[in-house]
Amino acid sequence: MRKLSFLIAFVLCGLMGFSQYNLAPFRPDTSNAFPRFIDRVYYGGNIGLWVGNPTYINASPMIGIKVSRNFSMGGTFTYNYYQQKYAGVKYSNYIYGMGPFVRYRVMENLFVQAQWDHLSVLNPNSILPNDRAWVDNLLIGGGYRQPFNDYGSFVIMGFWNLNQTPLSPYPNPIIQMGFNMRF
Repeated sequence: MRKLSFLIAFVLCGLMGFSQYNLAPFRPDTSNAFPRFIDRVYYGGNIGLWVGNPTYINASPMIGIKVSRNFSMGGTFTYNYYQQKYAGVKYSNYIYGMGPFVRYRVMENLFVQAQWDHLSVLNPNSILPNDRAWVDNLLIGGGYRQPFNDYGSFVIMGFWNLNQTPLSPYPNPIIQMGFNMRF
């Protein structure tokens, strides 16, 4: 019982050492607050185009919301189209899907991100022609953003797919570049 009393007294003294007397009225910290909801929303994504043989088109829009000054979350949509002619035969394929992401800003322009992509891909293992399969990719990585004005920034990101399968459309590592804008 004596040891417990000593432990409680030690903890209380430690807590009192961290307290301070303040004569000013309490004012909540508003440095992380956003004046309006629309100021917390941002959007952007990636667009890619390669015309010729092969032809590749990518559109990956995203939308996010800042939960706090450093933490945000949102969703992405993905559409990729690929076409190639080889020995007189035209081959084409497309991938589509979506998924959520979470992003934490570590420093002013550096962030870490986790993203889950749920993608529909052509299933080469199926006996049915044009049969599709859903593939889940868990992407972990980070990035760098370079602001170019008060409303936009250029973003480059690198990811590693933790759930790499033979049907995964992207080989590791995954490098993406794009833009983020806010309203």
